[in-house]
Amino acid sequence: MRAFTALFPLIIILSTAWQLSAQQVNCVETLNRARQSFSDGHLYGIPAILKPCLDDGFDRNQKIQAFWLLTRTYLFIDDPISAEDSYLKLLRLDPEYAIDPDKDPVEMVYLSEKFTTTPVFVLLARIGFNFTSASVIQNYGVDNTDASNESYKSEAGFQLGAAVEWNINDNFSLGLEVDFGNRRYSYRNRQFAVDDLSFLERQTNLDIPLYLKYRITYDKIQPFIYAGYNQHILIRSRADVSLTDRATSGDENLTEFPVTGPSEDLDDLRERLTRSVLFGFGLSYRLGYNYLMLDIRYQLGMNNIININNQYLNQDLLYRYGFVDDDKKLNMLAVSIGFIKPLYKPRKISKKNRTGLFKRIF
Repeated sequence: MRAFTALFPLIIILSTAWQLSAQQVNCVETLNRARQSFSDGHLYGIPAILKPCLDDGFDRNQKIQAFWLLTRTYLFIDDPISAEDSYLKLLRLDPEYAIDPDKDPVEMVYLSEKFTTTPVFVLLARIGFNFTSASVIQNYGVDNTDASNESYKSEAGFQLGAAVEWNINDNFSLGLEVDFGNRRYSYRNRQFAVDDLSFLERQTNLDIPLYLKYRITYDKIQPFIYAGYNQHILIRSRADVSLTDRATSGDENLTEFPVTGPSEDLDDLRERLTRSVLFGFGLSYRLGYNYLMLDIRYQLGMNNIININNQYLNQDLLYRYGFVDDDKKLNMLAVSIGFIKPLYKPRKISKKNRTGLFKRIF
């Protein structure tokens, strides 16, 4: 009795598995029988043949095949409402389902043109690295700025962000993004012909880009380009500064005095809000019903990042290092990889949206 009690759960599991397997075999036979009925021209009985397994039995791929067969059946027996209903159920199971005009029946091609599976909204997350460069507006310094030997260098930073895109139509979308990251650039100058100054700024920013994107689809690949506007919000700015102060000793010899200190706080010397225009391009690759993305973006600064009212405020920068900020704009090249989650909503295109040039575009 104990042995039977121990084996009872196993018997139940095996029995259930056998029943499911038998049901699956029966539904495979059901789908084949429906296909044969379609080939033989016995169309009116096909919905009744498929209904039991559509209610409970078909797996997802079998349901797609069954709704495809039902759609064609209803078109042949002149039941357009049921044909549209079956095709919509097919699209809900497979939003990326695409009609092939060269292979599929012409009546299916015409029917498919009444529907769209383009997601209304798309969610996007991305992460990557960037290189920031400075564009000088006006040069400042404690020595002769006309003979300045200064240079700027791009440094690597990082960014991560998330976006939501509203698909205006199959090709155009409007995106709103929120990015968090840091930007870094370095500055070097030979002052008074002998002193070497180095300066590395690290900014932490919150960016809010707004952009218009254009994309085209080639099977699983979607190339895209976009352009827009970016609002930068400065969270924090710090700088590592060092100076090699050289003094003459005799006719030729120079004595070096290294000058260093803790990181300098630049928050009060910077504008909290700055702007840029952005241009980008990239490629999305479909995996299942989601996409992987490669994105390359360039941002061109529009305004001075320096708070001109506080340009000489930091006494350490001015008197310890002999450093005065140039008026400048920051540009950035960013490379990101990302994940795209379309929020699919298969739907019939209303006649109102298909009339008029403006409505056809948007």
